[in-house]
Amino acid sequence: MRFDATHTLARPITEVIDAFLDADAHVTRYEGMGSRDVEVLHRDSGDSSLTLKTVRVVEGEVPKVARKFIAATNTITTTDTWTRSDDGVLVGTSLIEASNVPGTATIAATLRAEGAGTTVYDIVLDLALDVPLVGDRFVALLRPKVMEIIDTEFAAWDEYFSRVGVG
Repeated sequence: MRFDATHTLARPITEVIDAFLDADAHVTRYEGMGSRDVEVLHRDSGDSSLTLKTVRVVEGEVPKVARKFIAATNTITTTDTWTRSDDGVLVGTSLIEASNVPGTATIAATLRAEGAGTTVYDIVLDLALDVPLVGDRFVALLRPKVMEIIDTEFAAWDEYFSRVGVG
């Protein structure tokens, strides 16, 4: 099932791209989202790209209807790839694997300038649960929780930028 979301960051695109290409900024964001035991497994960075593989422990609430298939505590492994294009847009992809969730999540994201001092962050999340006969129905029931997680992602970046005092 596809989930689309857009958020405006109150920072110029150059500052946002610098942060998204910084592995330490991603670790700080995860910690700000309440993740624990955040560890970088792989990092390959350049002036215009970042490939980052992290692992972290996430605890959350799971709706009662999904508790049979999804645990509240998960070890999450995320592999992110961010690349700056020639037109100044940053494009990212993520593969998210959770230890106690039978399924996959992939994200396609873009960061683009909007005006002089703001950046638009677009996310397209594809989520599939590997639960025979009911997987798609469970994902539909989880929509409010998934959107809450995406909103937490956006808020974590807002918090990151307010803490580092960029700008």
